[in-house]
Amino acid sequence: MSVKRLGSCLCQKVRFTVTGNPYSYAVCHCSNCKKSAGSAFMTNAFFNPANVAVTEGQEFVRQYQDKATTRGETITRSFCSQCGSSLFLSSPTKTDWITVCPTAVDDPHEWVPRRESFPDSKFPWVTALHIEAKPKPKL
Repeated sequence: MSVKRLGSCLCQKVRFTVTGNPYSYAVCHCSNCKKSAGSAFMTNAFFNPANVAVTEGQEFVRQYQDKATTRGETITRSFCSQCGSSLFLSSPTKTDWITVCPTAVDDPHEWVPRRESFPDSKFPWVTALHIEAKPKPKL
């Protein structure tokens, strides 16, 4: 049975649920993610879109089409129009994933990043992050 966790933005106007654990969890050091997060990096927990649902405040969710990404692919950045909290990332063309900003998940979780994106762009003072490599499948 999958755990359903509650999440929200800073002002609590947007509430959502995530079911289960992310199938991937990454720390991103690209300049756009750093600017969006207002921090040295952004963490992104990847889910199947069917496992993420806005339960309250959909009218407060706004989207920004980030077209100037490092990969050259447009990313939809969803945030609360009232408090500015980052909530989700998605792709307008690849509909098989959505990321949830783990800091917006209210219920406890022990997710640990499994990879870094654009590590060459990290700030020089970010010297150690706990990254757990994804277990290799047993053959």
